[in-house]
Amino acid sequence: MSGVTRVLQRVLLAALFWTAMGVFFASQILALDRGASWSEALALTMPRWYVWGLLTPAIFRVDRRIGGRRTLAARVALHLPLGVAWTCVSIVIRLVTRPLRGSPWPASLGQFFFERFYWDLVVYAVIAGVAIARDYSEQVRQRERQAHELALETADLERRLVEARLHSLRAQLQPHFLFNALNTISAFTETNPQTARRLMGQLGDLLRASLTHAAKPLVTLGEELTFLDDYLSIESARFEGRITVSVHADDDLLEVKVPGFLLQPLVENAIRHGVAPRLSGGHIEVTARRDGSMVKLRVRDDGVGLPPGWQLQQHAGVGLSNVATRLEHLYGQRDLLRIAPVAAGGVDVQLDVPLT
Repeated sequence: MSGVTRVLQRVLLAALFWTAMGVFFASQILALDRGASWSEALALTMPRWYVWGLLTPAIFRVDRRIGGRRTLAARVALHLPLGVAWTCVSIVIRLVTRPLRGSPWPASLGQFFFERFYWDLVVYAVIAGVAIARDYSEQVRQRERQAHELALETADLERRLVEARLHSLRAQLQPHFLFNALNTISAFTETNPQTARRLMGQLGDLLRASLTHAAKPLVTLGEELTFLDDYLSIESARFEGRITVSVHADDDLLEVKVPGFLLQPLVENAIRHGVAPRLSGGHIEVTARRDGSMVKLRVRDDGVGLPPGWQLQQHAGVGLSNVATRLEHLYGQRDLLRIAPVAAGGVDVQLDVPLT
């Protein structure tokens, strides 16, 4: 709808309103004076309401200009002299237009004014009250719009901050993983060059997959398990069968979204600190199952276990700390990562990932 159309609609609605006011009070005259006709009653009432209808936009504009930033009491006080002035203007306009309407000039100007002054002052008071209420309502709507816009801006800033933090955390994990993989390959460079070349090719494939993996905050569980398999293919060569890993996940969970780089640092931590220090090696079990509105992920090893007094908040390394922090930022919940010792030896790491 164009601006001109909106203005015409407002003018039409205003004309209908003031006409209705004139007709309403004309009906009062007819009810009190049985000898009066509709034309006579309308001739008495319509000039007043049409004049006030013409003055109302100016009254609103003056009220907004001089009273918009004042207290309510000061604003009302300003309308006392303004009411007298606008009432006089209304009466004068009706007076000077009487000849144009075919009405005789009044015999007494003083009586003409006083007969109309008090009633017209009441009309002005109503218009001024509507002007004040309308302006306050507009101020409230404007503050609500500003608050809504501020809330959107704040939410957007918080989202960008979380994304920046997550990107920083992923940037910490990628070099950490890369250095470990390169160390694995370097161990075979002199002793078994053929294996080193094969692992370097696998590392290239893995790094290409990791670029796509890291570009998304959430990946499917199937993609995460594929990435984990690629990582384990390199680690298995390093430990030459001393370490075994089993992975079990329900097929209906493979399309569930989980944070990227979630399982790899946990398995790496289990290898490095759990089973690798043992000469006999050990076993790591990775499982994924649905539990209500959560996906339960578990990485369990039968390694050397946790040292006495170990606490996640105080003693966790880069991998575990980043996983816990990323889960909190993504889902707004704490304690989604839990680590506990296994009675028979080893560590049990459990993660709760909300279904999205």
